Amino acid sequence: MKPTLAFFLDYYNESMYPTLKILEEKRLKALGTLKKTVIVLFCSITLLSFILIHNAYLSPLHTSLILGIAGLIIFAVIYHYVKVGYTSLFKDHVIGKIIHFIDPSLIYTKTGSIDEHEYQHSELFLEPYDRFFGQDLVSGSIDSVNVRFCDLHVEKKVHDKDDKEVWQDIFQGLFFRADFNKTFHSKVVVLPDIAEHSFGILGSWMQGMNRQRGELIKLDHVEFEKLFVVYGSDQIESRYILSHALMEKIVQFRTKIDKPLYLSFVDSSMFLALHYTKPLFEPILLRSLLDFDSIKDYFERLSMIIGIVNEFKLNEKLWSKH
Repeated sequence: MKPTLAFFLDYYNESMYPTLKILEEKRLKALGTLKKTVIVLFCSITLLSFILIHNAYLSPLHTSLILGIAGLIIFAVIYHYVKVGYTSLFKDHVIGKIIHFIDPSLIYTKTGSIDEHEYQHSELFLEPYDRFFGQDLVSGSIDSVNVRFCDLHVEKKVHDKDDKEVWQDIFQGLFFRADFNKTFHSKVVVLPDIAEHSFGILGSWMQGMNRQRGELIKLDHVEFEKLFVVYGSDQIESRYILSHALMEKIVQFRTKIDKPLYLSFVDSSMFLALHYTKPLFEPILLRSLLDFDSIKDYFERLSMIIGIVNEFKLNEKLWSKH
């Protein structure tokens, strides 16, 4: 039976609410700690500012800068400490339970991740990276299709205009892999069409020059072509994999989620990357756990992810060997 929102509301009230009341007390305690920290820091900085400026040890500007930065660092350290403890409990009692409700056979590991080999094997992002971090790994079988997905953040180190080292995102969001029962031999990569959308014919020419990706594949689905650019190692099999029905489902999914979507088909696996600007399953300290709407957001997000198998009908034998 499909886990509908109505059934989830019953589950929330009967199975989650008693535990969430205890967790809510911890959330309020964490907020209280942060409020006390702000008050203590404010009073301490005010007193130190008065002493330093009154005795002419530092100018008002230098005093404000030094104490302001010190205060922010102290608050950030305490915030991190408080948030880490609460987040761990939240994932056990909220994310883990929602996944169990949607599909008890799935295994959730809050500290687990897609490994770097899988990420590289997808060929979705070819840029070299310096930092690779994943969490909230879910693995198992959905309708006989093996899946693995997690929240992933991949960054590289670059220099800004002042030659300072800064971290730049290569990808942040959902990274999803599903295996197929049948094999195909070529590689197909589907990327958001940014160049052609921005530069028209010139963009299309630039896409054709991207030899690192393989051959540019042009398809006969107008809406799909507007949203994506496709590269493959075999023109015929690329069109075979990206059937009209699958392209239609990808367009519908992309329209529904309204976020940058990346797909690849490599060695009988489908990889999907969905860009988010923030972690997918982190708690929000300012939102009450006893407000169903805040929990509902996580349920709908996880249902959408787990529903990808049915959304693209990966459990049906759409593809067969040549």
